[in-house]
Amino acid sequence: MKNLEILQIPIEKLEPNPWNPNRLSEELQHKLREYLRREGLVEPLVVRPKGDNYEILGGYHRWKICREELGYTTVPCVVVELDDRRAKVLSLNLNELKGQPAPDLLAALIHDLNRELSLEDLSTQLPYSQTDLREVLELLKVPDGLQAYLDEEIERAERERPKILSFVVQETGPIEEAIAKGQASGGPGTGRGAALLVICRAYLKAGVKHDPRAP
Repeated sequence: MKNLEILQIPIEKLEPNPWNPNRLSEELQHKLREYLRREGLVEPLVVRPKGDNYEILGGYHRWKICREELGYTTVPCVVVELDDRRAKVLSLNLNELKGQPAPDLLAALIHDLNRELSLEDLSTQLPYSQTDLREVLELLKVPDGLQAYLDEEIERAERERPKILSFVVQETGPIEEAIAKGQASGGPGTGRGAALLVICRAYLKAGVKHDPRAP
């Protein structure tokens, strides 16, 4: 189905398919009607030849409103040649494969539109009620005190972050002596001394050589 053309087809030569499972609520039909009045039919229908007419595979509700309420005589259509099985598959895909908006991106977009249009106006132009729009916008609000709490947590994590001590030695003798003294005094103990003792042991065990480029 490459190089598809958009044709203006007389609206009376179009007919719905008998298997279409898609149904719109009264509210959504009203929104679609008002959208078509305001913007016109900006998206073509998808149809296939059927005898002397064409069968609608995608866009039934738009066709119905344009024919019965808006006085269209022709509508733009994409014509495809499909057998029954492929036509049914395409019809279902046209209705279902539309995706869902990401909540955070939708909230940002609604917030941007709300700068110029009230929620009441938006509810008449979008497939959302005013309640839906308010709930979406709630995603952009930070609860009182949350930002301060997050700032404190960041500071606390920064304070408690382990400190990394690195050093370069040329001779291992002093380290071996420190380990021996620590063992003679009854064990590594606790705190910084114990940590240094562990580091020294790991250093010697790894057999790390002195880097002559180091200061």
